[in-house]
Amino acid sequence: MALQGTLKDFSITEIIQLIGQQLKTGVLKIRRGKNLVETSFVDGMIVHVYSNYRGEKDLIGEILVKAQLITDEQLERVLKVQKETLKYIGEILVELGLLTKEDILKVITTQIYETIYDLFWWEDGTFNFDLKLVESYKKIPFALSTEQVLLNILRMVDEWSEIEKKIFSPHLVFRKPPGIEEKSAGVLSPQSLMREKLTSEQELILNLVEGTRTVQEIIDRCLLGKFNTSEILLNLMEMGFIEVAGIRTPSLVKKVRMINFREALAFVYYGAFLILIFLLLIYFKPNFLRLFWDSKIERVNIEAPALFVHRAQLDRIKSALEIFYLERGAYPQKLEELATARLIRKDDLFYRKGVSYQYEVKDGKYILKH
Repeated sequence: MALQGTLKDFSITEIIQLIGQQLKTGVLKIRRGKNLVETSFVDGMIVHVYSNYRGEKDLIGEILVKAQLITDEQLERVLKVQKETLKYIGEILVELGLLTKEDILKVITTQIYETIYDLFWWEDGTFNFDLKLVESYKKIPFALSTEQVLLNILRMVDEWSEIEKKIFSPHLVFRKPPGIEEKSAGVLSPQSLMREKLTSEQELILNLVEGTRTVQEIIDRCLLGKFNTSEILLNLMEMGFIEVAGIRTPSLVKKVRMINFREALAFVYYGAFLILIFLLLIYFKPNFLRLFWDSKIERVNIEAPALFVHRAQLDRIKSALEIFYLERGAYPQKLEELATARLIRKDDLFYRKGVSYQYEVKDGKYILKH
């Protein structure tokens, strides 16, 4: 079957659905610029995905270390065995008794869903499907129905915008409301009675909420993926089991660790090369640049358009209002309180010189205008 074209001609849904319906075995390659995603099929079932852009943080070994299911030392040991045997990491982990098949299947399933979910946001790109034999996991039987995968991902795409309104940052921290599980006159609270009806996944997430972990850390620990974890957190919040405690942004050390140094090094090389060319031009002063050496250019003070300045001010004020609300449980009565709390500068309170923004709080919501 010769299947190739562009994503403007065929959608991801149509491509995967066609391969599944015709029970084909092979590899679907989808490219957008330098980004590549390969999805392997056996008899129309998805057995493996690979992407060249998601980075080391999404490799099975790294995922399991972040979930604290294995240590860095155990991962190094497994990688040595893999280098000698060419087996899949998941199979080696099970053979060594470090993890169960269920743990590995959970990670593989999450990888597949999140990688294909990314594809649904690609508006352009090319694809081609190669009919070929595909090597799947031998000792860990695994395959996902294309129909089931598509149904779940379409639901994810449809519901994510609503979830994102409440779980708006991976740095959000949740906590259990005080006294939620305490008995009142020997009677259990409504939440305690409802807890018996929670699913195993909801119970897992609830146990991971302890007032200091961020949403991203909970995602890393539970192996359920970004969408499922965020959806469960939202459900638990709506049921009254958890509440927002605040926002904890990553420290400078963690931010440095998140940098892809291989990509950063490429920029350093390019930057050094451009600086070298610039210095050589200054030293030798070629004739074609004499026009620039001899010209006189007067400095002109160019100010940023007022529209962009005001937009930036409004964004800073709105962000400060949300942080104030998360920290204190209510919006400030006056904008000056944001400056007092050092969330914004005093200059940001004024739309233009001598004219401040109009601010009012009504029914727990704020009105901000100029």
